Amino acid sequence: MAVNPTAAGGRARDAGLLVVGRLRAAGHDVVDLTGTDAADATARTTTAVRDGAVDALVVVGGDGMVHVGVQAVAGAGVPLGVVAAGTGNDFAAAHDLPVRRPGAAADLLLTALATGRTRPVDAIAVTGAPGARWVAGAVSAGLDAAVNGRANALPARLPARYVLSALAEIATFRAWGYDLTFTGVVDDGGLPLEPAASADDVVHRWRGRAALVTAANIHRIGGGIRVAPDARSDDGLLDVVVATVLTRAAAATIFPSMFSGRHTRRRDVHVVRAGAVTIAPADVPSADRPRGARQPSELPLAHGDGEALGPLPVTARAVPGAVALLAAPGGP
Repeated sequence: MAVNPTAAGGRARDAGLLVVGRLRAAGHDVVDLTGTDAADATARTTTAVRDGAVDALVVVGGDGMVHVGVQAVAGAGVPLGVVAAGTGNDFAAAHDLPVRRPGAAADLLLTALATGRTRPVDAIAVTGAPGARWVAGAVSAGLDAAVNGRANALPARLPARYVLSALAEIATFRAWGYDLTFTGVVDDGGLPLEPAASADDVVHRWRGRAALVTAANIHRIGGGIRVAPDARSDDGLLDVVVATVLTRAAAATIFPSMFSGRHTRRRDVHVVRAGAVTIAPADVPSADRPRGARQPSELPLAHGDGEALGPLPVTARAVPGAVALLAAPGGP
């Protein structure tokens, strides 16, 4: 088990102690894989899974700890248990797991371990400039990524740091240029795609300016922002949200509507459902660049599960059933 002891102002540490006590009382051996930081926790959990030292991996904390856990178990066949005790807890909420209720989470884990019940859920395999990573929730590469990066630089206990960061980013907003390549499109969402045949599959491409490009495996990010209201983690597809918003005023109106998911009703917001997408910066010659457009070097770093992944380009691909999520009988 791995715990983020600083999550939710330290409450995750208490949640971890409770869950460890319950698991041991039920006769389970618990191996402490908590690291000194996220990188250390990832190394410890990945090694334990690879070496067959654990039969299941339980992570305690927020979406950052889910991100750690997915690096270890995706594609490995070792079940993942999630005790949601962080700030955002989007992955847990999207899968109807107990949120900030460690006792209920412990009950679910004990039942799932006793029955061997797991729920197969998709994960996102990310490749490109940042290297190979797994993402549980969503890959962000636009305004939400810029907001995420700014929020991560603020003190963790600062109230409403995500909202404050959004206001700061919107105040200086200028549209970014993107070159998007989709594979396995089942719904273009009204985005004017150009078909192009490839050796392996049918590929579609879109090139233009946008405020938001998010490849979602679940419907929410950022502690409840419904970025892709209809996204599911069991359909083998990504919901790629592309907001072709160009003005600061439009960016200011789109952000509040994302909390309810109403932004997808706008004519300038498209949801492309596809198996994979490559997100690259558009290399627009300076002489042809529209006024106010960002240069490729100014694009925000891609983020996944709230963590910085690295610069574009990145390819995000849905991998069906990559994670075996511990779930209780009769649950989702």
